[in-house]
Amino acid sequence: MAITILQNIENYLPAYNRMELLVESDNVGEPNFKYVFRLFVEGETFDGVGYKEYQVTPDAVLNYGVVDIHNLIQTFVEADLGQFNGTSAFSYAQNSIKKYNIEIYEMWDIAGVPTINTEQGESGDTGDLYCFEGSFNNSFWIDWDASDYFTNLTNGVNGRWLTDNLLNKVSINDLGWSYYLTDSPSDNNYIQVLTYDSADALISTFEINNTTSLSPTPARFEKVTTSPQALNNVGVGQFAVGTQPVITSSVARYTVQLFDNTAAPVSELINFEIKEPCRYTEYRFHFENKYGAFDSFTFHGRNQKKTDMQRTSYKTSAYPIVTGAIQRLHQEKSNVTNWTKRTEKISLISDYLTTEENTWLEQMLYSNEIYLEFTDGSGARNFKSIHKVTGTSWVEKEELNDKLFRLEIEVELGQEAYSQRK
Repeated sequence: MAITILQNIENYLPAYNRMELLVESDNVGEPNFKYVFRLFVEGETFDGVGYKEYQVTPDAVLNYGVVDIHNLIQTFVEADLGQFNGTSAFSYAQNSIKKYNIEIYEMWDIAGVPTINTEQGESGDTGDLYCFEGSFNNSFWIDWDASDYFTNLTNGVNGRWLTDNLLNKVSINDLGWSYYLTDSPSDNNYIQVLTYDSADALISTFEINNTTSLSPTPARFEKVTTSPQALNNVGVGQFAVGTQPVITSSVARYTVQLFDNTAAPVSELINFEIKEPCRYTEYRFHFENKYGAFDSFTFHGRNQKKTDMQRTSYKTSAYPIVTGAIQRLHQEKSNVTNWTKRTEKISLISDYLTTEENTWLEQMLYSNEIYLEFTDGSGARNFKSIHKVTGTSWVEKEELNDKLFRLEIEVELGQEAYSQRK
């Protein structure tokens, strides 16, 4: 066989890290030889063509061909936050995963014309591969093994949610979703929610069905309603066991776990503790984490809203001439402000954190996709875009050494306002 794949791209990789394919050919000695890689992305075209072609000169030492597609393929995935008023327990993170494959050919000069070798058995193909809206640091990427995360029957209770935080503190009106990655969508049939009172006695068991189609690509990267209000918004027709409301004032904590249709668990438990606001106004944020999923966190401390303002002005020295006189008034100005831009900001202080929470929240500080949950004019929970978290550093904290610590940050909202011009 002319083409041999020496190292294929792993079957599930984050789109913002290297995605490298390494091949060799026994025809590399042909004149002006090149490897030809054709990238096919499900549902996408490239200037009207069904693939993107890379022509690669062999490595000068070993004559291998290598291509890295991540800079291109990352343009086809993006973050996918849950719908604030959604009523489905399960929904696709439609934009956060893509299926693709790469066909490999050879090309060399025949009678002075670059020609692709189309003989049967001479080409190669990676097979179906998947990328998702993730971005890992180098060490985590090198150690990444998607099979450790898959929610499926093979992993059972070791299937992992796409988050580094499994103990969430929420209030009863909060929205929020948890995300999973799977190589076997048909194993993810329903969630089981167990609610407990303040004495840790079981109140109720709920089983809520996955009503999405489990065959298309987005079924491999789904989001599940897990925060209190999101669970209480789920349509009653999706319940196999129990009925609304799921989270009541009697609930002190609850767990969520994925199951297949044989009642076998396919994920770890994710835990939620009800914590109602006390003295201060709480602010709840949803941010894209390193997996391309959304995590949520609420600041319960002494948070403060403020507005920064930028102004431009001009000087005027015109004489206020009226018929037969110069008229001076108390209201006249020598400096006129003609433009003011207002930027809303919020200074935030968390409750005391654990070492694990502080480490996890580093992802919020560097996230480019952050939303503030709020109550809109209709009385519904909704989202505002956050422009950025101000500050350029995060500090590691350890309970053993630092004892008590909080996270203090400032966020800038994504919409500016302007005063009337003069």
